[in-house]
Amino acid sequence: MSVYTARSTGGWVVVREPAPEAPSVVFELECTTCCHSSGATEDLEAAQAWAVRHVTASPTHTGFREIAHRFWRAFPTAGGAGEG
Repeated sequence: MSVYTARSTGGWVVVREPAPEAPSVVFELECTTCCHSSGATEDLEAAQAWAVRHVTASPTHTGFREIAHRFWRAFPTAGGAGEG
């Protein structure tokens, strides 16, 4: 299995989304004090800039959680579940 393959079993393989238009990762930073967030973005620096603006406006809100979304797709393996 490559680093882009999560699981191969039961006639299926789950791999990182191969579509060229799919982002490799989408980031979001969320304040652990009030749960406001940067919103999802492909630009980690934009999410970090939001966190700096947030803590500037609310100096006691110093903790943030990163949420990273990666996209995956399942494909049938040769002779696997996807074949009739």
